[in-house]
Amino acid sequence: MASFFLILIMAQSVAFAIGKADLWYRTGFDYSQKGNNDKAFSYMLRAADSGHTAAQNNIGLSYLHGLGVEKDENKAFIWFEKAAKKGLKYAQNELGMLYQRQGNDIKAQRWWSIAANADDEYAQFNLASLFLQQKKIKKAYYWFKQANENQHPQAQMALNELKKMEVE
Repeated sequence: MASFFLILIMAQSVAFAIGKADLWYRTGFDYSQKGNNDKAFSYMLRAADSGHTAAQNNIGLSYLHGLGVEKDENKAFIWFEKAAKKGLKYAQNELGMLYQRQGNDIKAQRWWSIAANADDEYAQFNLASLFLQQKKIKKAYYWFKQANENQHPQAQMALNELKKMEVE
């Protein structure tokens, strides 16, 4: 009986922590919408440190673009990786972008493939672009088509260019 109450108390503690992380995330988001990036970063960091996946992605974006904090691509990488490993497709796409910037197309392709298969249109477009660079035209066409179906703003133009090359 005592172990039941211990488990119940632990579950309540976890729920409380999750609730606080969500509150910090929402507060940070509200500050970001008002253009107060310093306060937004402060609250997002609290949520991210508590394991809030979307906040971890936003901290990565903050470091990548210098929003409320000094730009630091290495710190952005760390935060994107945390969120990407938890399955956040937006972070997976960003992680792919950082790997490509470092010249690691193999890891970029890996992360873009994961996000692309989760229907992230930007990862689909990036993956298609990588395949196009590698002269893998049919794979590029497939992923541009998927990106277009998911409303990527430049996918139709890319498909039109590939069609000129008579690829379908």
